[in-house]
Amino acid sequence: MRAGDLNRRVAIQKTGGGFDDLGQPVEGWTDVATVWGNVKMLAGKEVLVADADVGRATASIRIRYRTDITNGMRAIVDGVIFNILQSLPGVASRTYTDLACSTGSNHG
Repeated sequence: MRAGDLNRRVAIQKTGGGFDDLGQPVEGWTDVATVWGNVKMLAGKEVLVADADVGRATASIRIRYRTDITNGMRAIVDGVIFNILQSLPGVASRTYTDLACSTGSNHG
């Protein structure tokens, strides 16, 4: 995989798992990793949710090969929050992992 294709910083986060200064568990999101990636927007549509029009999009984020990313995590690219729907590692070549994502209908 050419390094020039990975042109965006991608923050991978998981829910919970953090602790405050007193050692108490903290609700929210915790950083797992910050990696270089390539974002491809695949499709977009407008849907009706709770009597309001909401834009929703699907995307594929390609990063270097990792096997520790699950579908409960999220990715943040340039301030846009993507829900990770599925992690698809390229097990044959072991050079990349594609993250099938959605965005637009939530705030993370």
